[in-house]
Amino acid sequence: MKLNHPEIIFVIFALLFGTLIMFITPPSFVCDEPSHFARAKEVSKGILYNKPLEKMSKTESKSNTYNFHGASGYSPVMYIFSGMGLKISHNNYYVGRFFNLIVWIILIAVAIHITPVFKWPFFVAALLPTSIFEGMSYAADSFSNAFAFLFFAYIFKLIYGNREFSYKKDLPILYIFCITGALCKGIIFPLFLFPLIPIKKHKFLIFISLIITSLTITFLWSSNNYTLIRDGVSIELNKHYLLNNPQKYIAKFMHTTVYYFADWIRGAIGILYTICLNKLIIYLSAIMLLLSIILIPVNNKIPTVHRNTASITLIIQVFMTCTLMYFMFTPYDSEIIQGIQGRYFISAIPLIFIIFGQNISILNAKYTDIFKRILTNYIFIILCYTCFIIQNTYKLL
Repeated sequence: MKLNHPEIIFVIFALLFGTLIMFITPPSFVCDEPSHFARAKEVSKGILYNKPLEKMSKTESKSNTYNFHGASGYSPVMYIFSGMGLKISHNNYYVGRFFNLIVWIILIAVAIHITPVFKWPFFVAALLPTSIFEGMSYAADSFSNAFAFLFFAYIFKLIYGNREFSYKKDLPILYIFCITGALCKGIIFPLFLFPLIPIKKHKFLIFISLIITSLTITFLWSSNNYTLIRDGVSIELNKHYLLNNPQKYIAKFMHTTVYYFADWIRGAIGILYTICLNKLIIYLSAIMLLLSIILIPVNNKIPTVHRNTASITLIIQVFMTCTLMYFMFTPYDSEIIQGIQGRYFISAIPLIFIIFGQNISILNAKYTDIFKRILTNYIFIILCYTCFIIQNTYKLL
């Protein structure tokens, strides 16, 4: 097996362990999976949109028998493939999961293949226990995380690919990415790296048009769709607090980030719904991911402006995620923002690649190759351990 093709190793590992995890994890034992299964089932029946009660006429409201659930307002884009699996198999639970797994594998394998940089960090990040656990499930994160990795990989290709930007080819693809990302839980943050792409003409206009397209699609879908709000939470009160106390809100955001930072790391790496993997394993995996970024050099120089842009984008993504959960899930008098889980930040991991990436090899070529083998073996062992823990946890169910 050639170590210069991590996408091949990824496909083998993801297919093997993803399938194992899929079968040993009982139905509904992934976070919010019952709601996502219900949404996939709706999409399989051609129900692409659920009009919220406030948008219904009095006649529609009186005749409405639909029970809204946590995923009712999600775009059908994230459920097309699991819905196809359910349609073909007459609602076989595991077939729907398997369709999602296959699409997750394909998107990430393509991402690893096309990116000219950070192939091994993509490999490691995608195969972290939480990532593959979400990938084999009905969760919307299965598609959205894989799509985010592909989006970042394409942006990396445009930035570091050493080829001229094609207005006829690359621009339409970017618009497709923008529209799809806007319908996938707002995966538009890769666009914030667009200014780093070497474009000779109309860069600013293209960037603004892409951002406007993404925000418009996001607004049109979210404003005309069902939004899940936690009981006891008032969006209007929270909005009033944020607008009238911006400094206090910033302080609340910073307090939340410090308070939950370690939990977010654990959640992004090794929390599998009711299962929390050993903390030592989780932090060791985080170190291995960081080492894959630092010790395996890229061929392109990463200027300081690239690192700064990625850092700012990461901060914005964390801030926007927290603000969204503040509006939807946090009581007005809460001292911290509630409901934020580490798995929400898996889609942002590629930003860390740019922040810490190196273009100068710390190791010589021989030792770099040895480290790749160590990395591959480590991922294999961690996934074996993950399967063992899941099997032991749910074997009596």
